[in-house]
Amino acid sequence: MRRFALFIVILLTTEIRADDKGDGFMPLFNGKDLNGWKERQVPAGKGGYWSVKDGILTAKAGTGWLGTEKMYGNYVLRVEWKIVENGNSGVFLRVPDTDSKESPSTTGFEIQILDDNGSQYKGKLKPYQYSGSLYYYVPASKPMFKGVGEWNSYEITCNGDKISVIYNGEKVVDADISKDPKMQTRPKKGFIGLQNHGSAVEFRKVEIKVLDD
Repeated sequence: MRRFALFIVILLTTEIRADDKGDGFMPLFNGKDLNGWKERQVPAGKGGYWSVKDGILTAKAGTGWLGTEKMYGNYVLRVEWKIVENGNSGVFLRVPDTDSKESPSTTGFEIQILDDNGSQYKGKLKPYQYSGSLYYYVPASKPMFKGVGEWNSYEITCNGDKISVIYNGEKVVDADISKDPKMQTRPKKGFIGLQNHGSAVEFRKVEIKVLDD
């Protein structure tokens, strides 16, 4: 009996370690279903744009966004994404209100996801509209997009007045909210979201490390 109890303790400990990897990160997307998430800003009677298969979170072309059910203030967010040709999406941060009809990028923050090489966009947009940028405010310092059909990674840190983005291993954004009057009006805590901007997009390995709120 004692051996069996010891086995259970070891098994549970192993599972916990497998989840947090010892680095403080925990899955925000469980790889199985939409538990902990909710579709936002979809037309009445619509929805069902998001689905999960084989550990991949997929949005079919549509509208609205998929948001967490909990609010977060200071954290490090890791997410991998893959976009289609001329695809457009984003990661929303600190969105204060899920009932608002405004885009989360105008009430919180957005890190842009885009097919930078797409014929609709290449050489036609403002610098802050390309992938890795803090939309509206800070353009990515260098192009890091791997291309259509390739997995790209973001590590986004929100900590007080600081927002930074590591894009495919390179830091491309290091923003200080306190130095921009417009950014100062944005909240320091809110929902995390994934955008459906009219094109198919996939996400995986969505992980969060909550910092001291």
